[in-house]
Amino acid sequence: MPEYLDVEVSLDGATPRIWRRFLIEERATFMDLHEAIQTACGWGNYHLFVFRTRDREEVAGLPDDFGFGDDPSPDAAEVLAGPHLREHGTVAYEYDFGDGWEHTVKLKGIETIDETFRRRLLDGARAFPPEDCGGIGGYEDAVAVAAGGEAQYHDTDELREWLGDWDPEAFDLEAARSVFDG
Repeated sequence: MPEYLDVEVSLDGATPRIWRRFLIEERATFMDLHEAIQTACGWGNYHLFVFRTRDREEVAGLPDDFGFGDDPSPDAAEVLAGPHLREHGTVAYEYDFGDGWEHTVKLKGIETIDETFRRRLLDGARAFPPEDCGGIGGYEDAVAVAAGGEAQYHDTDELREWLGDWDPEAFDLEAARSVFDG
């Protein structure tokens, strides 16, 4: 029977907590995990990312094809996530180096299921921040403006227009599953 990693991803620094929990194939690479996180968060995969240990050692990311770095990240498309998560139980995930979205990825367990799929969304809470809102400070502005308040770091009217009907408390599990599961 196939085995699946039971993974929980939470956004560091956000209060109340924003998180998603899903199953992903045990043989998934860190690129597969990155893509699952992007879809679960409702983000567009527009930015660079890296997975790191608690000691900030790079585990996987995008290889440096441009020769800018002296020590490029191991290629996320070639490094399996399962062995690392089984050994360490957790990995840090940073997305969008400008906004600096830091996440904690925890292995909750290994599930053996008599069914074959690539990934399956299990649960979650709250809306992830809008892409490119400016990190945790920008997210806090977005939450304040969505609640009818004033922004601290942005122009309130411009931010209100940009946010549209974004609701920080919204999370529709069934709608998210229809996009995520596969």
